[in-house]
Amino acid sequence: MRLVSLVETGPPTSVNRYLLPQERSVITVRMHPGMLAGHLVMAGAGLLAAMKLTSRSARPEIARGGYLLFPLYFLYRGAAWPTTYLVVTNERMMLVRGMLTRTAAAMPLQKITGLTLQRTVAGRLLGYGTLIVDCPGRRQVFRKVRYVPYPEQLYLEIANLLAREELDETAYPADGDEG
Repeated sequence: MRLVSLVETGPPTSVNRYLLPQERSVITVRMHPGMLAGHLVMAGAGLLAAMKLTSRSARPEIARGGYLLFPLYFLYRGAAWPTTYLVVTNERMMLVRGMLTRTAAAMPLQKITGLTLQRTVAGRLLGYGTLIVDCPGRRQVFRKVRYVPYPEQLYLEIANLLAREELDETAYPADGDEG
């Protein structure tokens, strides 16, 4: 029998370090593994091409070097997948990714004016989607968040947070807006 702890674990440490002291993580999800499918296809096609080149080449040892590049690229992308997270806090939306070079891109929830969910046929079959974030008048740090797991649930949760932000702003106008 497996025991489940009642203690809330919170976001992983690799994400927690990017949270501000007053922030609390509302949603933290790892990207869908479907994001590796394109890299896997590219690695397989590269291996097939390298095999063809090896059989027709006068110097097959050079073409054999190509064998290593494609699987190594896929392994690198596969190793970076567990460190890619979409994080939504009570104040902002963040995309944290990267294995060797870590990138944390954030957008305040107050600046987001629209959220769109897009699902391709492959996304519906495999269970992922793309969130399109609208933020006019600003240089957007990220516009499309691809390979989001549980897309309908996340869309509803984020839309709910955005609606709460709008309610908070109308209930408590900023200083100088009163009058």
